[in-house]
Amino acid sequence: MNKYSPDSYRGIIAISLPIIAGMAGRTIMMFCDRLFLAQHSQLELQAALPAGVLSFALLCVLFGTVSYSSTFVSQFFGAGDREGCSKSLAQGLFLTMFSIPILAAITIPGSMLLNLSGHSPDVLALEQTYFKILMLSASGPVFTAAASAFWNGRGKTVPAMVAVLIGAGVNIILDYLMIFGKLGFPEMGIKGAAIATAISSFIPGTILTVAAFTGRTARSYKTRENFKFSWPLTSRILKFGIPSGMQIFLDVASFTIFIFIAGRLGVVDFTANNLAFSVNNLAFNPLLGFGFATTVIVGRCIGMGSTDMAVRATWRSLLLALCYFIPLAATFVLFPGFYTKLFFSPDSSCSIEELSSTAGKLLTIVAAWGVFDAASLVFGGALRGAGDTKYVVWVSGLLAWLCWIPGVLYLYAVRHSGIVTLWLFTSLYVGILGVFFFLRFRSGKWKHIDLLGTESESASPSQ
Repeated sequence: MNKYSPDSYRGIIAISLPIIAGMAGRTIMMFCDRLFLAQHSQLELQAALPAGVLSFALLCVLFGTVSYSSTFVSQFFGAGDREGCSKSLAQGLFLTMFSIPILAAITIPGSMLLNLSGHSPDVLALEQTYFKILMLSASGPVFTAAASAFWNGRGKTVPAMVAVLIGAGVNIILDYLMIFGKLGFPEMGIKGAAIATAISSFIPGTILTVAAFTGRTARSYKTRENFKFSWPLTSRILKFGIPSGMQIFLDVASFTIFIFIAGRLGVVDFTANNLAFSVNNLAFNPLLGFGFATTVIVGRCIGMGSTDMAVRATWRSLLLALCYFIPLAATFVLFPGFYTKLFFSPDSSCSIEELSSTAGKLLTIVAAWGVFDAASLVFGGALRGAGDTKYVVWVSGLLAWLCWIPGVLYLYAVRHSGIVTLWLFTSLYVGILGVFFFLRFRSGKWKHIDLLGTESESASPSQ
């Protein structure tokens, strides 16, 4: 993977930084997308967040399942099984092909869900445009997940980073050209933003797949020879990957409901909510990168037969994540006006003074809950790297759908609470989730999971 031990700080940084840089590329891409839309129309900015989150919610079961092939790659790599790595890549690509008709089919019920949001007709029309284009190209992110799994799972995170950054760069350029109508392109606003995202979403996967099936990598891992469907391996990826995908779905779906509820609040609360979520991406996506890196590193350590290394790597990953987040969180608290002015549009229905007060409070809450978010992502990533995906999905699902969402609905419908109270309650949910993942990690039950099925295979001759 690299010349450093996977549980050393240098080893963790060597794996994490390219993944985080790739996530940062996505963050900058979304940041510019929101910034351009805010400059073009405040209504388009309001429409992009709920429609974008819903589109990801509907694809994330498949996305999470296919992404989980990286854990198989990491454990095969740690065990020195190169053909196992290439076979895992092949199954991820086959699953991507199977996902295309499924994703196209769920566009219709997704569009119906948007109609139930209660948003104004002007915003709803923009949401529908943005959503339908993203869903018809939703196999792009799944394709990228499948191709990235082969590289990230082996710790070759730089190629994946470069591919993602190229895709993000193309997206930003096309965003500017298509939203504002530059260099001969028509001015398309939010439709242009969606088309730009659709085109660029296929670029990283294409780059990484071509690289995997050509040159030294193809010869060393026999990727061409192993490009064949294997039901035994696919069934194991589905067994552990579907819970991982369901966990992502339940998380994103619950946040989608939260965003839709915020859309029913007053214009100040709704605008401040969208602003805070956009700024939160600066913190969340890199923290998510640390979580992904922890999954890869723990998988490799287990493949090497050392759970002690996996424990050390997890704690050190958390420390590095906090070293990133805490200074950034300080800017949320100290300079909220900077972020408010950055996302404020002159055609907004509220004044910047009204927005600043509410947005400042939400950014302070983001600074507080991010610590628990970091713990949740890192410990959850470690559990996924070990194959403990059922626990992750059950805890995430039960806390979100039996505690958080009912609590938010109660606060909104019965107590008529504003956005600040809803965010405070959300921070409590994030904190409890982090505690549950920490307790499971500390229990050590994840150390005894046979992800690859090697124990049953070795036992079968004697039976």
